[in-house]
Amino acid sequence: MLSRTCAHRFWRVASLLLVLALALAACVPAGTSQPAAPQPQAQEAAPAAEQPVAGPQLPADAAPEQVLRIATGSSGSASFTFTPMRGGGDQQSWQTFVWMPPMYFDEEFKDLKPGVFNQWKANEDFTEWVFSIDPRVKWSDGSPVTAADVKGTWEIMADPLTEHGRIVGYIGKVEGFQDVYEQKTTDMTGLIVVDDMTLQVKLIAPDPLFHYRIATTHMNPVKAEQARGNVEEFWKPENKPAVSGPYMLESFNPDLGEATMVPNPNWWGDEGPYLEKITFQFVPQAETAATMLLNNQIDTTIAGVSPSIREQLPDVFRPTKAIGFNNFWLRPISEPTDDLNVRKALILSVDFQAVFQAAFPEGDASLITQMIDTDLPCNEQEMSWYPYDPEAAKAALAASKYGSAENLPKLRVSPRGDWPPMNRALEAIVEFWRQNLGITNVEFKVRPDEFGEDEAKLNLLRDDVVVRFPDSTQYMWVAAHSAGPIVSGGEKAIMAGYKNLEVEALIEEAQATPVDDAKRCELTLEAQRKFMDDYMVLFFGNPNSSRVVREYVTNFISGPDVAMIETWKIYIAAH
Repeated sequence: MLSRTCAHRFWRVASLLLVLALALAACVPAGTSQPAAPQPQAQEAAPAAEQPVAGPQLPADAAPEQVLRIATGSSGSASFTFTPMRGGGDQQSWQTFVWMPPMYFDEEFKDLKPGVFNQWKANEDFTEWVFSIDPRVKWSDGSPVTAADVKGTWEIMADPLTEHGRIVGYIGKVEGFQDVYEQKTTDMTGLIVVDDMTLQVKLIAPDPLFHYRIATTHMNPVKAEQARGNVEEFWKPENKPAVSGPYMLESFNPDLGEATMVPNPNWWGDEGPYLEKITFQFVPQAETAATMLLNNQIDTTIAGVSPSIREQLPDVFRPTKAIGFNNFWLRPISEPTDDLNVRKALILSVDFQAVFQAAFPEGDASLITQMIDTDLPCNEQEMSWYPYDPEAAKAALAASKYGSAENLPKLRVSPRGDWPPMNRALEAIVEFWRQNLGITNVEFKVRPDEFGEDEAKLNLLRDDVVVRFPDSTQYMWVAAHSAGPIVSGGEKAIMAGYKNLEVEALIEEAQATPVDDAKRCELTLEAQRKFMDDYMVLFFGNPNSSRVVREYVTNFISGPDVAMIETWKIYIAAH
């Protein structure tokens, strides 16, 4: 039996249908059959939008529980943060879980892939670039990512109070950058918002590589209105930051060293995210992280766990590509390494194969014979420098202005840290100096500041060449140009006092040459040859790069800027 309300609705609908049928009948010409009256239809299902939104379809081999457990953190003062505004630190590995970079390189460091920007184009002389925002990209609050957000983010990053450690190298050539960097203004005139989806960038000098420079998680756009005036705190969960990546920070407790991430409800990508939750624990001790791996408490860590774990967990060391390696650099600002022949003697007297074996007795590294990293697209695979030649070393020392080992001032050397491979390598080098050249007046200290007032007199220091995108010209600029970070920085710089005008001219000409022009590589390799003729660097090997991650964590891949790439594809396979 129908209720009174239902009966009322039924007769109301029936009456309307009858009126409609009569009206249609009146319109039918004579001799024409009348159409059948409409029949009541069953109630349709609610629209899909009103149904609960299902998560992405998991891959066939996925485990029922999708929780990724991460141990993060070194002893650095700012290691346990998740701000995208620093340009470095341990948090750089995890930035792409939460923030989408402008663009990024693939796993092989070859293809540049779209991120926030899906198109980019330069003018003929590479002084202007235009970037288009992917119209799908939006913040976690549902609002679109705009060109104004990108401009505002980069202006905030350029403020020295933000303490973005690498911003000069990324956008230092943008018109108006220096005024913002010197806090004269907050408006960078070379960043022009053409419309909501288009950003124009004007440079003070040609840069065919500008699109490479910004293709990093260190340049992630944020919602500028949230970060401005609150750069230290805006990213924390209690401030409800809008994010563009597949996940968002749900909780953050620096006192307990714990944090969690959950899926972004407004993720705009075509795939994922697959993980239900990501948990973080701040674990600065490598030994503790290793124990947690063995006890199945974590799935991955960035702590330098001991290679001895290979015996128990052989599959946790996942090979990966990385740009750059550590070297020992000689300093021409200090005596006696101000003399080319002394530097030549110090290098030719060393058997670098033996040094390599001393540094890496387990063989988990590769021998280095040239300056440019062999993972870069432009290098000389067959070229090798600095053969072991004790007789040539003795002749070079005799030809120096000092003439003999007895006349040499003290040599001061420091590995700048207590990493065992480099310390063993430096000890082996000093022993070769003693055996082949009779040099015994050598002072070895682990850290430069241990030399006190004599720190500026150091003759040898250790450092690596840091390049966050795959370009050999940039690599040589970092290593050998007087404006690069290895040389610049005053009398205490790693290679203070080095300047070769021919090397710099070649690097600068290469920098002005398009990335896909073969001449760029030719110029860069010639710069390397001339630099090597100055005898400024001693090699000791490049450790094999790997990520410490359990075998069942799928699509866990890092790019040249260290950060994980395509984090929306990561999932836990059944195990």
